[in-house]
Amino acid sequence: MQINLRGARRHAFTGLSALGMLTLGACASVPPPTAQLAVTTAALAHATAAAGQGPATQELALARDKLRRANQALDEKDNLAAGRLASEAQVDALVAESRGETAKARLAAQEVQAASRALADELARKKP
Repeated sequence: MQINLRGARRHAFTGLSALGMLTLGACASVPPPTAQLAVTTAALAHATAAAGQGPATQELALARDKLRRANQALDEKDNLAAGRLASEAQVDALVAESRGETAKARLAAQEVQAASRALADELARKKP
């Protein structure tokens, strides 16, 4: 039994060429994620306003870095990476916003508890 290596090589080369063309075609067919970048930019601005200088600064820095890298990938025509990074940056911005809002709510609850204790103390003092 003799194997035709020349034919096998030709089929392997053809298969690899087709796979490469499909891969390139898939990358080229991904549209630029301009809408995702706009949504992420807005989410980051909203998170920055909500978080301020609170406990979410790491998440904000991570989101900013991923958004910067997404824009860089877009400039390099790597739309797939740009979309992925923009989505990740949006999630990081939402986490930062949630942490910032949680910190604000916790502080407000502590202030209400302190006011409630002060009121209870005042009412206890007024009793004869």
